[in-house]
Amino acid sequence: MNSVIRVATAATMAVAILSATVFQASAQAPAVVVVTAQILDYQNGYVFFTTGDGFRVSPTVAIVDYKTAKLAGPPQPREYARVTFDQTGTVLKIELSKSKVAPEGDLSALRRFAVALSTPAPNPDLGQPKSFSPCANVRPGKSVSLNVTVQVPPTTPLTDTVYMTTDQSGWNAQAYRLDRRDSLHYRMQLKLLSGTVLHLLFDRGSMQSVQVAQDGIEQAPYTICIGDEDAQTFTKTVYHWADQQTGASLPIPQSMPTPYNPAPFPNLPKPPAPTSAP
Repeated sequence: MNSVIRVATAATMAVAILSATVFQASAQAPAVVVVTAQILDYQNGYVFFTTGDGFRVSPTVAIVDYKTAKLAGPPQPREYARVTFDQTGTVLKIELSKSKVAPEGDLSALRRFAVALSTPAPNPDLGQPKSFSPCANVRPGKSVSLNVTVQVPPTTPLTDTVYMTTDQSGWNAQAYRLDRRDSLHYRMQLKLLSGTVLHLLFDRGSMQSVQVAQDGIEQAPYTICIGDEDAQTFTKTVYHWADQQTGASLPIPQSMPTPYNPAPFPNLPKPPAPTSAP
């Protein structure tokens, strides 16, 4: 009797051990998830779906036809697929179909394995331009003598005065008057603080007589950075004046007619003189 009990007990223990071993092996076996989806792209060891998710593909991935189970070529955009994943979210098998397949699985359960997006970076072409000052490396606040010399074209009337207009003066056409040195050269001296940035042009007392470039088009303002040396020289050549250009427009009136200034518009023809008294 005791021997029968011992045999039964041993058999029970063997079954229990075998069951535990099978359960442990089952627990350690990789879980497989099957999901159906539509292909967006397949490249460089990744597959992307139209949901926007991308997953790594195993180097030994099996790509077959959904209906025939025969080997197929690489997945193409817009193809439907039945995709098998392992427990790490890696694609083990892709079954391709030209037509839509029956829904299976839930792709959202695998999104924790999806390829992470790259870190967003601003587009430098769309960002705010960085401001740059030509005086960025200048020690500011020192009084500096700026000597300005300009050569004017031979067409400059001897009775005219040459001025310098700047952004600092609100482009006042008569902000700075230059002194004549000879028939073609004018000169002036200013005291400015180091670190000052000037944009300037030359004219003959109005913006209608401002200088133009050598090719006859509008002259871009010059830029000067006042450095931190004791004196600084700025020399330029004026090639043409705007009011002396062929087809130059007439001066623009600065005011409307009034009883005290009945004819502010220049260059208008004079009315004919009356032939008889009214």
